[in-house]
Amino acid sequence: MTRASRASPKQSRAAARKPPAPTPAATPAARAAPSQRKAAMRAQSGVARRKPPAAAAPEDYPIGKGRKSLKGISIYMHPLAKDVLDRIAQEQRRTVQELGLEALNLLFVHYGEKPIA
Repeated sequence: MTRASRASPKQSRAAARKPPAPTPAATPAARAAPSQRKAAMRAQSGVARRKPPAAAAPEDYPIGKGRKSLKGISIYMHPLAKDVLDRIAQEQRRTVQELGLEALNLLFVHYGEKPIA
């Protein structure tokens, strides 16, 4: 017996395995149109699928309660400008946050928007 005619142990084990699964083109679902194929796959999977609930129409300006409904922003300024802002806040007995919101509202009005900050 020649070396080429003998089957190796790996080859004999591979031959004893199951036959390969049918290719996707051989299944009835694959031959159907895409929409029909999708429906056939859903029916075969046995998993019930629900459509997500329709989203509610967003409000013009959604306003919630507390900090969770707010978004944070950061601005970078010259240290001297920050010192002036801190001094104004101290003189007016207000927080830098309050002064920032006032400045944003003035900016919105300047550009023709509602003062909603």
